[in-house]
Amino acid sequence: MVQVTEPNAGEILKAYLKSHGISQAFVARKMGISPQTFNAYVNGLYKFDADFAFSVATALDISPKIFLKKDYRKSVD
Repeated sequence: MVQVTEPNAGEILKAYLKSHGISQAFVARKMGISPQTFNAYVNGLYKFDADFAFSVATALDISPKIFLKKDYRKSVD
């Protein structure tokens, strides 16, 4: 399977949450997953794949483009 998310997608998400004052636990609740599972994705223990990127983006009401490699961003429009 092709990796479409940025290798540092977890770091991108951490920075976004910090800059907007949003807790990981809040997003985890909105996604219906445990804070521990969310943290595992953010810290690279679980693969931050396209499905997770789109789920996070939906929970945050943002575009998933910030998590995608440049070559795949146009296909999200």
